[in-house]
Amino acid sequence: MRVVVAVCRNELGEVLLAQRAAKAHLGGTWEFPGGKVETGESDEAALARELREEVGLDLPRSAAALFQPLLTRQFNYPDRSLTIVAYTLALNAAQCALLQGREGQALRWEKPEAIALLPTPAANAPLIAALRWPSCWHITPNFAFNDSASERAVLDWVAARCTLSGVNHGLVLRLPQWPLVAYVALAKRALALTEVVGLPLLLHGDVRACASVGAFGFHASSSQALQWQQQALSKADVLPTGYCLAVATHGADELALAQAVAADWAWLSPVLPTPSHPDAAGLGWPAWAALAQATTLPVYALGGLRQSQVAQARSHGGVGVAGISGF
Repeated sequence: MRVVVAVCRNELGEVLLAQRAAKAHLGGTWEFPGGKVETGESDEAALARELREEVGLDLPRSAAALFQPLLTRQFNYPDRSLTIVAYTLALNAAQCALLQGREGQALRWEKPEAIALLPTPAANAPLIAALRWPSCWHITPNFAFNDSASERAVLDWVAARCTLSGVNHGLVLRLPQWPLVAYVALAKRALALTEVVGLPLLLHGDVRACASVGAFGFHASSSQALQWQQQALSKADVLPTGYCLAVATHGADELALAQAVAADWAWLSPVLPTPSHPDAAGLGWPAWAALAQATTLPVYALGGLRQSQVAQARSHGGVGVAGISGF
């Protein structure tokens, strides 16, 4: 079954949500308006029909051009397979004023970051992630640790990415060869740069030391996640409230591990062969998509990619891309 949903945004950047009836399946949860694509319908025609039936939005016949693809995600259940295709739609104030729950459902507008605080269907998690978090993550190259010149080189790299425009991105400060004290000092200086422009920064390495810096979140290796699972620990036990947790994964077992420790998302790699790991064969997009869509965890594509491939990753079930040399 193919289902289309609309991420309707108003002029304040808020997103429209509708509440399922109390007696319905997953009653009381908040979701994006949309519904099933009927035989012979295009995605856009089905979405225009659903919006008219559900919230009273009448769109012109040229509405197909107004819908912008956001994310495609497939869910496989014992008795059926469900493909959810999300599109964005910008609404003006006049259109917003006419909206009403025509099936008796409550409607509300929320900022993307607030949606995660509401009860929502699990299938919507990757879609909410695509709205809340960067579509592209820049990971530091392997800067060697030598002297103050090394620190300057890293900070120059951070500063250059703080000036990028037109890209919804974040940074990952991954320097595994650096001594902990030097890394933490550098992380504080990097955070001072990124906070000025509101750029999310993920740290890496010693989780306790990094948690004291106050960044956006933490990038964990799969071995760290395994240690936490073996100690019956999860994100809430190792990070302060408000921190995001991302876990590096390379297959189904590690994706399950990331989910077990309550990661916010996973990096899944490598999609394609990479210069940093020349001996590792890439999964390829079909195999990558099968892994990404077998979990409800939001997944970023990593390995041999460029930031221009966000749309390709999202068409395969990812929420975005990450990389080193191609970024």
